[in-house]
Amino acid sequence: MDNKSILMLFVALIAVFVCSFTLSLEAVENSLVVYGVYAFIGFVLIVVLSLYESMLLGKDGSSTAYWFRTLSLVSLIVLVWYCTRLGVLFGWW
Repeated sequence: MDNKSILMLFVALIAVFVCSFTLSLEAVENSLVVYGVYAFIGFVLIVVLSLYESMLLGKDGSSTAYWFRTLSLVSLIVLVWYCTRLGVLFGWW
């Protein structure tokens, strides 16, 4: 991939992160299950794509691999927070 498409993928993943985070807050506050499912799918998609892209870019020695790894880490932290909030709402713990 060239640099322009890598940056556009990064911007698109940031946009998906913002939308997923907004949907997760809305799902937790108003108990909307559909928004919760969309947020969960968005977070998992971001984590998987960011890790995959960081591994590919890491082989080439690209400096953007660090940013994809950071995005996947932040998304994973938010995903864990979201799953714990869902666990509390559903009464699992």
